[in-house]
Amino acid sequence: MLKTKNLSHRYDKQVIIDSLSIETQSSGLHVFAGANGCGKSTLFRLIAGFDVPHKGSIEINQMSHADDYRSQLGISLEPFKTEPNLTVSQILTMAQLEKKADAKTIEYWLDFWELNDALNKLFKELSVGMVKRLSLIISLIGNPQILIWDEPFNGLDPLGIEKLQALIEQEIQAGKLILLSTHLLSELSNTIEQAFIMEKGRVKKILSKDELNNAEDKSTILKWLQAEA
Repeated sequence: MLKTKNLSHRYDKQVIIDSLSIETQSSGLHVFAGANGCGKSTLFRLIAGFDVPHKGSIEINQMSHADDYRSQLGISLEPFKTEPNLTVSQILTMAQLEKKADAKTIEYWLDFWELNDALNKLFKELSVGMVKRLSLIISLIGNPQILIWDEPFNGLDPLGIEKLQALIEQEIQAGKLILLSTHLLSELSNTIEQAFIMEKGRVKKILSKDELNNAEDKSTILKWLQAEA
């Protein structure tokens, strides 16, 4: 379960997250949607512990320090960056050692994401889609209970999108909590528990599962909310 209370963050004098208080369930898919610059990526960096909020608190599974709960997280943030001259194999070996995972886990996700042919490629040689697949593999190593995926559909081809949609269903069935940001809700099925619609660092509206299921076209929800303002 994720809880934030009066969470605020700024870069220089610009407020990016503004007194944000939200709560999710302990499992299921919880989506953060909104236009570029609404604060989704910054919020995920704060939750992951990569940035420290200026005000407020973050609590995951009753733990309020990122060092305590980070081992429960599988993180894929946008953009994914690493040393450009490392090979895919070297990057995955480091992730495997850090997360104390076995080689079979790496092999499984390489097969799932069809990235075996890229093992000897340098990171700087990877396509956008390959980088996204690699980032998602790293997030899944170690079987984390909470997945934080920032714009996970970006750069994926139709097959990759289909694989990710199936994976979301699989992880939900396994009782995982998935925090996922996106521009569009139309990429996702009716498995969303909540959608937090963000604007200027705040949650403008929370859409329930019933509201999402009853919407004729999820891709129009943001336009509808803008018109409602």
